[in-house]
Amino acid sequence: MIRNRVVVGLDDSAASRAAHRWAAAYAHATGTQLCAVHVLDWPIGLSAAAIKSGTRLSVPKQDVAEPYWRGMHSVFDDTNSPQGSTLLFAQGDVVDVLVRLSTDASLLVVGTREPIQGRPYLADSISHYCMSYATCPVVSVPAVHDDRPSCRFSDYGRLDEVSVVAG
Repeated sequence: MIRNRVVVGLDDSAASRAAHRWAAAYAHATGTQLCAVHVLDWPIGLSAAAIKSGTRLSVPKQDVAEPYWRGMHSVFDDTNSPQGSTLLFAQGDVVDVLVRLSTDASLLVVGTREPIQGRPYLADSISHYCMSYATCPVVSVPAVHDDRPSCRFSDYGRLDEVSVVAG
């Protein structure tokens, strides 16, 4: 069953911030809920008392190191997300966690980083994996460069700027 929810991967990279802005604008425009997901890479970001390896689709606040929690909430709060939006901390392999958490979502949004010279644009990337394995449509948003105007949903309405793949 598809829920009225958009899942977006979130970290502090330019591509991820652009994806979050796009997802928030989309959620505002369509009246959907937004769930930003930050995947912790064990043991980084975890409190000393809560270090557990493996995959957790939800990591409680008390298990996240306070400075890390505040830092990611600062990144989350930089975007005007719809009321009721959430920031979820998870742990494990980023692509596995995002695909699993988007199973019941109406859309998964991820940032696309700049290609490395001599390598295919999407090869071995989070975007490619999500587009290949997610069961919902996936939007891949490129980083917005400083010389471009501020990010608006309408900026990404063109197919040449955003990759959309239906699951």
